[in-house]
Amino acid sequence: MVVELHYAPLPLIGALAVHYWFVVYDDAGDCHRWEVWQTRDAGGASYGHVHCNLKAPQADVGGGPSRRAALWHGDEARRIAAVLAEPERYPHGHRYRYWPGPNSNSYVAWVLRRAGIEYALGWRGIGGKWRS
Repeated sequence: MVVELHYAPLPLIGALAVHYWFVVYDDAGDCHRWEVWQTRDAGGASYGHVHCNLKAPQADVGGGPSRRAALWHGDEARRIAAVLAEPERYPHGHRYRYWPGPNSNSYVAWVLRRAGIEYALGWRGIGGKWRS
């Protein structure tokens, strides 16, 4: 199992803000993109604002190309995937605010905390430090 963390600049404000998401490659060879999107039930498998496969794994979000920020294998990847597999547990799945949060970056930070992974989002990951 492999989990990647990707990000891409947001349209119009990409110099100041980016959107983060996870890409999970499981042992069966399947690939899934997990993220929080500003629109509820926008596509893919949706759980309020939490989406699986809304967009292709490396697709950008309209402000420029995506980049990989981090990569986890083995136990760390399984712990992240286990948190992602229960999207209904995200306490803010039916709430979204661009600033200060909860938003896409708040979700990524929440998943990493729940999985016991220490990783700080870049400074453009607005909402990544938001906690309820």
